[in-house]
Amino acid sequence: MLASRDHAPIVSIGLAVRNGRQVVGRCIESVLSQDFADLELVVCDNASDDGTIETVEEYARMDRRVRLSVNPINIGSHENMNRVLGAGRGSLFRWISADDWLEPGYLSACVQALERCPEALGVTTWFTIHTADGSTRFEEYGGEFPTSLDPARRFERMLWFFHAGDAKYDPIYGVYRRDRLMCSHRLRPFERTDWLLSAELALMGPIVHVGARLAHRTRSYPVGSELSVHRRRLDPVRAEQLPASPRNLCSELLALAVARDLTERQRRRCTRALRGFWVKEVARIGRLHAAGAKHRLRSG
Repeated sequence: MLASRDHAPIVSIGLAVRNGRQVVGRCIESVLSQDFADLELVVCDNASDDGTIETVEEYARMDRRVRLSVNPINIGSHENMNRVLGAGRGSLFRWISADDWLEPGYLSACVQALERCPEALGVTTWFTIHTADGSTRFEEYGGEFPTSLDPARRFERMLWFFHAGDAKYDPIYGVYRRDRLMCSHRLRPFERTDWLLSAELALMGPIVHVGARLAHRTRSYPVGSELSVHRRRLDPVRAEQLPASPRNLCSELLALAVARDLTERQRRRCTRALRGFWVKEVARIGRLHAAGAKHRLRSG
């Protein structure tokens, strides 16, 4: 069971982790060293067997803002992320991965941005990508984010970001009003569930942006047989059901738009945006298949 606190904090950071002992300390320390202190770090361990649990327990003993629960079996990262969201008590919420970390001023900048814009659903920042070979890259994109008061325009912009390059935008790892997140479909058993949730959030309300690099994301890019391992990590029970065709993905995205209270003109714009998205998604899948074939040839 998660330990109780005397009061609910303003911000809940949700850390869903499995076997992250080598990196989880850096992540936790980056949260606890924020210059905005009214927070809790909700950690849900997914049956780790590498000492992660003991590492988190040590931090929890030193700082009451760390709350830990442990899953007896591996439920996959998607469901574990839903669990930390459900366990959070703050009015604002952010997911974080064990191999990611934040700059000290991240939360204060995000909270201030949401205070200045009460109609906003959430807030994002620029970020730096770190890869296994030690390289880093970033893009301080200065164009339009899904900040419009028009839900169709926000949907159009979110679809564009999905194929615009991974360094431009990171909507899942933003700070959101938790009650609105709880009204969403959250993370579903779908390989591109992050895209579905991001599109749904864009339809729900404006997502403002802070033009400062305040977050760090560690990313890997699985190909070939690594994709199967990646899918089992996301959902060990339904891994083979996760991949979806561009048609299925577009159908799910269209259903999100249809479910919103949009005008007929806004619905037509969403449908038109999805046609362009479908073309780009077909091309993306083709590139993935080509990379997988090349990887299999190199592997022997």
